[in-house]
Amino acid sequence: MTEKPRYFRHNMIAGVLHGALFQMASAFAEPFALLPVFLAQFTASKVLIGLSISLIQAASIVPQIPVSRLMRRRHDLGKPLMLAGIWTRCGVWGLLALLTVTITGSGPVLLAVFIILLTIYSMGGGVAGLPLNQIIGETIPPEKRSSFFGWRLFWGGVLAMLSGYVVKRVLGSTSLEWPRNYGILFFLCFVTLIMAYVAMSLLKPAPSPPGKTPTKSGPVFAELREALSAYPVLKRLIAIRIFAGGLVLAMPFLTLYGKENLHFPLKWIGVFIIAQKMGTILSTFLWMPVGNKIGTKILIVVGLVGVCAGLLPIGFVKTPAVFVALLFVIGAGATGMQVGFNGYILELGSTEVLPLLVAIQGTLLFPVYFMPLAGGALVDAAGYNILFLVAFILVLLALVLSLGLCEPRSGKPECGIVQAST
Repeated sequence: MTEKPRYFRHNMIAGVLHGALFQMASAFAEPFALLPVFLAQFTASKVLIGLSISLIQAASIVPQIPVSRLMRRRHDLGKPLMLAGIWTRCGVWGLLALLTVTITGSGPVLLAVFIILLTIYSMGGGVAGLPLNQIIGETIPPEKRSSFFGWRLFWGGVLAMLSGYVVKRVLGSTSLEWPRNYGILFFLCFVTLIMAYVAMSLLKPAPSPPGKTPTKSGPVFAELREALSAYPVLKRLIAIRIFAGGLVLAMPFLTLYGKENLHFPLKWIGVFIIAQKMGTILSTFLWMPVGNKIGTKILIVVGLVGVCAGLLPIGFVKTPAVFVALLFVIGAGATGMQVGFNGYILELGSTEVLPLLVAIQGTLLFPVYFMPLAGGALVDAAGYNILFLVAFILVLLALVLSLGLCEPRSGKPECGIVQAST
């Protein structure tokens, strides 16, 4: 028996366990459903709330290019970098939970402290993400990656539904006042993150081939130009992901819209999380076989169709039941997009160039990270309905562009000079 099948089975189990537990942890502090409502206690400005969410995400791009260059020179540094990133993130969330339990006010200084801690958390993700993608690219073959990402999302959706139920009970309790209710949720997030990162720590990177010499890195901008030239579809993929960020434009404000404009009770936040995760759970049974057998392009296209179908009528909703149904549709579509995007980038190049391609994509996606800021500005200036309309138009443009994607497994030249090695 060769090493590769052993790594495949081991990493499949550890990776799915990590992904499932991480989604459960994230649901206790959902960045697009729960955090905006929490931050609204510090400021009434939707721009500031959007800026906070944007900074939390955008910080992840800062370390990506340096980490990718380091990994290309030293393959053996991948896992140590991953471990440093994930345990930094875990420690930061422990501090966030402690701070939330102990604070007694909601002034701007506290808001700044929360944003700084969440920014450090995001940067840790930027460090850990590249080694994780390289391990997946090296040990999970293309015909199994949709199953890998799909099972992570499926079991993560199941566990996140449990988190959503807990969120509903905690935020709906009359005996728990702000911020203790959020402190409990953040502490549960911290505990679950520990379990998720223990599983992630068990991932095994493929060993470097015997006698392989370290890759020499040239000037940063020269490497970027060469990669974009060698993999022409990367530019279209990045453009699609930027326009698909229309979903990110709207997502942080969906729960605020339900709470402020439709006057849904606070406990409905947990129901909204459950609805999105139910969409994730059920849709994975479609995305996994399609992605494994046909490819990742179709997942991107159909996922974008689902998101468009959910966003278009959202501004006309009047009842919680219809709102929940649309969140289910959006959750299903977003899952298809996520499985498709995750698999697509891993199939473009060899494992040697993969960290650079992932870093380029992550860095050039910086406009997406500021979509919540733009969304907050739109809400303050023009209202929620205009926000949802703009979000729909952007995702529709992404759908149109996605029709021109090549399928990496087809071997067409526009996909790249080197197809993914397994």
